[in-house]
Amino acid sequence: MHLRSITIKGFKSFPDRTRLEFGPGVSVIVGPNGSGKSNITDAVLWALGEQSPLAVRGHSMQDVIFGGAPGRQAATSATVELLLDDSEGVLGLGPEVSITRTLERNGDGEYRIA
Repeated sequence: MHLRSITIKGFKSFPDRTRLEFGPGVSVIVGPNGSGKSNITDAVLWALGEQSPLAVRGHSMQDVIFGGAPGRQAATSATVELLLDDSEGVLGLGPEVSITRTLERNGDGEYRIA
């Protein structure tokens, strides 16, 4: 089993829909300081159910929602979808398993596993 892709929208420094694809084995994300590398690992942790805002480097869970930038409005929600390749059947839910977590600015949230 491996992480096939992650799709991020409105999460921390990713206001727009961003999709990263991974193959089996080792994947490396590189970039300058402040470019969002740690936010990608925070997104994976958050989508897998992390409940502590401190674990994803925030003060409250609403801190994961994109807060705006010069010329950009704040997002109304954050969504992270993890697509897992489970062709070996470890989870027994099919060859692909999608885990999606969404949080609205008003505090409503949901998980979806398919």
